[in-house]
Amino acid sequence: MGCKTVLTYLRSHVLSKERTNERTNARGVVMIGIHQIHDVSIVDIDGDLSRHNVNDFDSTLTSLSRCQYTNVVLDCEKLKHLDYRLVQRIADRIVEFQCNGGDLKVAGVSKYVRYIMEAMGLEEELYASVEDALLSFEKGRGDEVLQ
Repeated sequence: MGCKTVLTYLRSHVLSKERTNERTNARGVVMIGIHQIHDVSIVDIDGDLSRHNVNDFDSTLTSLSRCQYTNVVLDCEKLKHLDYRLVQRIADRIVEFQCNGGDLKVAGVSKYVRYIMEAMGLEEELYASVEDALLSFEKGRGDEVLQ
């Protein structure tokens, strides 16, 4: 599948996965949506991000990276819970995008999710909103402004 096909698929389908932890019978549901503003991909995360559904999150970021969509904002406004064991994975993905000439910015996290990220040592800047994260991309470009 080519990059245009992958992005079209990712844009037009909300990825939704529901997993059940057999030991606790607890459900972890995450929905992942993608839209584009200029050259920045915004990945909306809705629900609980856990080790049971992290592969969907990873495959979304991998598809964007492979297709040279290297400027990404994670919109965590609707993220209800983040498994603390995934914070390092997010940090690794941020470094990966930066090494590929782009950036992965985290925006809109609740106090609860921010606490988890900070407690696990995430040192990257967390943006209050998607708009703030988008503006931070523009600061690095000079005169060009998102409209």
